[in-house]
Amino acid sequence: RGKWCAAPVEFWSMQIGLERVLQRHPQLVIVAAHGSWLVCQDAQLDFLRYLFKSYPNFYVDLAATDQYYNLVHYDNLRSVFIEYSDRILFGTDIGRLKENDISGMSERYARSFMILESNESVKGSFFGDEEIKGLGLPQDVLEKIYYKNAMRIYPGLDARMRSLGYSVDAK
Repeated sequence: RGKWCAAPVEFWSMQIGLERVLQRHPQLVIVAAHGSWLVCQDAQLDFLRYLFKSYPNFYVDLAATDQYYNLVHYDNLRSVFIEYSDRILFGTDIGRLKENDISGMSERYARSFMILESNESVKGSFFGDEEIKGLGLPQDVLEKIYYKNAMRIYPGLDARMRSLGYSVDAK
């Protein structure tokens, strides 16, 4: 048992169930929320690598994950993000905001961006208050994670972004 998983047998049973879906439906594009909860220990990162390598239509988002980055080896996490940058989407796990919540949320976003973009230690993640070493990801990796992957896999998103006045290159 650990901080990340109170019931490891149930956790891995769900991961194996996900893999069965991927096996049975190879054309189905799946974006697993929260990194499929495979960012909390190095063995999970290894399984995430295996899923990425084995199933080309499998993606994850990063919602609610950065508070766990300090539980894994820094180089291992960073290498997964770089090697599979075309399979990772930025996410926060936050839906609608009330107007009075905007300043607090902007601080949370800024911390999440700093964790991905800088090499500095960041005090606090999107949801937690732990100190996390920034991953210092390259610009091309950040662009894929922040928007290019989403524009590639979500039908119509590219056109919608352009209709809103954004100048984006999805390639």
